[in-house]
Amino acid sequence: MKNMAKMHLLAAPLIALAMVACGGGHNSVAPDTVETAQEWWSGVEESNANSFVKIYGIQDREGEQAVDLFRGSYDDALLGALVDSGQTAFASAFNVYLVQGNSGNGDSLTHTILFDAGIGPQAGGKLLERMREKGVESTAVEAVCLTHLHFDHLGWLLDEEGNVTFTNADLYLSDKELASARADERWQQMMAAYGERVKTFADGDTICYGLVRTMVLPGHTPGHTVYVVGPCLIVGDLLHAQDLQLEHPDFCARYDADPAAAVEVRKRIYDLARRSGRYLCGAHCYERFIEL
Repeated sequence: MKNMAKMHLLAAPLIALAMVACGGGHNSVAPDTVETAQEWWSGVEESNANSFVKIYGIQDREGEQAVDLFRGSYDDALLGALVDSGQTAFASAFNVYLVQGNSGNGDSLTHTILFDAGIGPQAGGKLLERMREKGVESTAVEAVCLTHLHFDHLGWLLDEEGNVTFTNADLYLSDKELASARADERWQQMMAAYGERVKTFADGDTICYGLVRTMVLPGHTPGHTVYVVGPCLIVGDLLHAQDLQLEHPDFCARYDADPAAAVEVRKRIYDLARRSGRYLCGAHCYERFIEL
C-alpha cells in the first residue's frame, strides 16, 4: 500500500480479551495503540496521489455478545465447550469511524465523514464527548454513511429531544437498505428530520468527495454496505464477535437476516482484506483496526 503511515492515536477497550478455546485465537492488533483506562481512539492514515485520509475508530460504548446468540448456526459442540469452560460471552463494542481528508494532494483535512452513528445517548453512548476530545464538533460532519439500519448504528442521528445531531450532514445509505426499511415511528422521525439530505447509492458507487467506494453486500440485512476508505474496509456488522468469527466465519449471530449470504460475504471480505492489506474495521470489534 502506497505511503502508508500509522498514527500514534489513542485506543483501548475497557473489556478483557475473551479468547476462544479453539487453537490459539486470531493474531489481530490495532495499529500503534496506547492502552490506558480513559483512551477511546485509535487511527491510521494514508496519503497517495489522489487523496489524503485520516481514519479514527471511536468506541461509543463497550459491550459483549452472548455465546447463545450463535447457537444453531454452525458448531454447537464448540459453543458448548466454551460455556463449559466458563465463557458465556464474547468481548464486543459499539464503534463509529470518523474520516477526515481530502480528494487531492496535500495534507489538509477539508472533509469530515462519519460511518454509522453508534448506540446513542439513551443507551450510554459517548460519541460526541469523544469527538470533542479531538476537537471535532458535530457541526463539522458533512456526511454520515450508514452500513445498515439497525438502531445500534443510528443512535446519534437524533438527540434525546428528537432534534438532528449532525445539522450540516447528508445521510447516506444503500438503495436496497432504504427499500427494506421498517416503517417504525423512530425511523420515520429520522427520515423526516433529515428530509432531502437522505441520499442513496448503489453497489460500486464512489461517494463523499471521491473518498469512499461502496460495496452493497446483502446478508446481515438486505442492503448492508461495506465501505472502502483509504487503507480500511469499514464493515459494519460483518461480524459480531471477533474472537469467534475471525477463526470461524461460518458462525452467525441471530441478527443476520440471511445467514448463508452473511457467511459468504464474511469470507469474501476476509479474503479481500488479506489480499489488499486493508484493515478490517468492525462496528462490534473491540479492536478497531484488524490486520488479517
